[in-house]
Amino acid sequence: MNRPSISVRRTEGKRVHGRSARVLEAVLDAALEELGRVGYGAFRIEDVAARSGVNKTTIYRRWPTKVELVAAVLTHAKEPPSSFDTGTLEGDVRASLFEMRDRLRDTRHGAVVRIVMAERAQPEVNEIVTQLRERYGSVRRKIFDRAIERGDLSPGTDTRALVEFMSAPLVTRMVHQGATVEDDYLEVLTRFVCAGARSFGSHA
Repeated sequence: MNRPSISVRRTEGKRVHGRSARVLEAVLDAALEELGRVGYGAFRIEDVAARSGVNKTTIYRRWPTKVELVAAVLTHAKEPPSSFDTGTLEGDVRASLFEMRDRLRDTRHGAVVRIVMAERAQPEVNEIVTQLRERYGSVRRKIFDRAIERGDLSPGTDTRALVEFMSAPLVTRMVHQGATVEDDYLEVLTRFVCAGARSFGSHA
């Protein structure tokens, strides 16, 4: 069985202008709205065509399957995080946490997160999410990779676990609980993450 790909084959790596860009935006915006309205199971390209005003043949030419269109929507709406390099572990973690909070506050990004969480039971969606998580998680792992290179963290530190350790509290508070996250909380979380990262070495 072929694994779904998150690449947008006809748009990634190419600049789109004018009408092509407007069509692309219209389809992806409409698809995001449809996902939010009906979920993945009932999602249909025909409904996206009607909502966007774009001929369904045009949509099928660019994204032949529902999986490819949904992958394009999630990739388009969920831009990769920035790669911060402030020169210190604390500075990089703090900057990443503040950006993460801003992204979760954003209506469009928040909608994508809710859709993903609601539809993870769908194998196709779970596969897309796994690939996206790997792609975007690799950016945040650079924070801890650089800290290892500087000697701030011990070699062999589990950087994957640290990214999850850093992200989970914000997702829990903002997505699951709908709570507001203030700057003071992010400062505490920064210290907590950095202390936890350094504790790996103390148990080696």
